[in-house]
Amino acid sequence: MAAALAATGPGVSGACACGAFVADQKLRAQQETALVELDGRTESITLAVQASSTADQAAFLMPVPARAEFGLADGAIFTELDQLTRPTVEWREVVVDGDGAGGAPPGSGATVVDHVEVGPYEVAQLAGTDSTAVADWLTDNDFTLPEALGDALDPYLDEGWLVVAVRLAPKSGSLDDGLPPMRLSFQTDSPVYPMRLSATAEYDQPLRLYVLADHRMDISNPAPGGGALDLVFAGQVRADAAYPLLSRSLAAPRYLTRYDGEFAPSRITDDVRITRAATDEPYRATVVMTRYVQSVWPTLLPLLAGVALLAVAVGGAVWRRRRAKG
Repeated sequence: MAAALAATGPGVSGACACGAFVADQKLRAQQETALVELDGRTESITLAVQASSTADQAAFLMPVPARAEFGLADGAIFTELDQLTRPTVEWREVVVDGDGAGGAPPGSGATVVDHVEVGPYEVAQLAGTDSTAVADWLTDNDFTLPEALGDALDPYLDEGWLVVAVRLAPKSGSLDDGLPPMRLSFQTDSPVYPMRLSATAEYDQPLRLYVLADHRMDISNPAPGGGALDLVFAGQVRADAAYPLLSRSLAAPRYLTRYDGEFAPSRITDDVRITRAATDEPYRATVVMTRYVQSVWPTLLPLLAGVALLAVAVGGAVWRRRRAKG
């Protein structure tokens, strides 16, 4: 899945599904995957964003409803999650003629409340009644807050949220290989995946979202009137040697739910709200794949024609021989 953003110079921003970037050079995220873990009032978000960029400096901004703990994560957990939740594949065959032609498949006031360095990241948590804190922090770090992004942050700050501002330390080099996966944990009575900053994006916002909780979870649509996240998997998971990273979160069986989707920025008006589903019924999506098979007739017809001609020739010769003898 690709989460798109673009920045063409210092102070030019772009959004990913749960936040926004400001970079010193062109930077475009190509994929965003997130795992939300719910444990009582504690919500943890593990986030991986891969980016194609020549930038060696970037800031990532993510609003959170309460002060968060920040740490690094192992991106391999998303490989495990993908393997565990991948859809069932059903194959259908379409016969094509000998030259490969055939029918295609149909359709298709401002305070820095915390400041730490974790691995390659410098992290500040900013509070205030408007986006001044974010703008000041970015200025101190050689970036400029674009007006549109500041306007998008203000509603979160009005609601008493903080903004986690993450700067990739220059010593880490280029961002071209992606951002090291990060993990944020905070207290909340209403689980949420922040999406409103994505309304400032230039490109559509694809997202793969996993939720690990005591029950199967439903999510709201952040873009009413547009596309919604599709349920791909829901089921109970247990500790398993095949999934060592995920198993660390599984002292007891829990439910894992996966959603995939893509949103037009102009339609994004809210965050993703996460609530308990009415049922814990398991679910796994089915994907129908098409396999094109070459017809046997283009190969057999010349052979059958040759056999027929040979039979006619042999039959004719036998008939003439018998006639001559008679």
